[in-house]
Amino acid sequence: MKRAIYSKTFECCGRELAIQSGKSDQGCYREILVAISGQLAVMLSHHSRVLVVRFDLHMSYQTEDNKELSRFLDKIRNHYLKRYGAKRMGYLWAREQEKAKKQHYHVALILDGNRIQHPSALLGWISARWENRNHPRPFVPENCFYNVKRANSSSLAEPFYRLSYLAKTRGKGYRATSANDYSTSRVKPKLNK
Repeated sequence: MKRAIYSKTFECCGRELAIQSGKSDQGCYREILVAISGQLAVMLSHHSRVLVVRFDLHMSYQTEDNKELSRFLDKIRNHYLKRYGAKRMGYLWAREQEKAKKQHYHVALILDGNRIQHPSALLGWISARWENRNHPRPFVPENCFYNVKRANSSSLAEPFYRLSYLAKTRGKGYRATSANDYSTSRVKPKLNK
């Protein structure tokens, strides 16, 4: 079982950064925060700049697994790699369900910021494809993207705070055993030569 933490900060890439741990009776799952921090660090080991993009995907029906999302992320990755000439795509997602009868997903993409600096065209492509799968239009929050520079560690504070929302304890656990509460890409760190 995942362990919740209730502090207001968490270490990411060697810095203590603020997190959205919520009220005193709520918190964030440590293992999800570790996964977020890890994929941010790994992508920054490959790229001097990364673009972090946040959006939500709502389902039009309940599922017992996350296969629909997994297949869709594969399509996003294939499109992104081909369209932007990138070599890798980082991602994170968290499955949540509270009072609704179907789950929704909070999603973040971590992209090569030297290849893409603004997500509007990619988000348009994602929206059209998700709706073509007979799901509601994705929700794209205000200030949905961040440009993070490896050389500027302070540029990590806002996106990490925003992504820590994916780790919140509220809404997790309402799923079949065949489904996960979250997942991340498995991009490996760049080896120093």
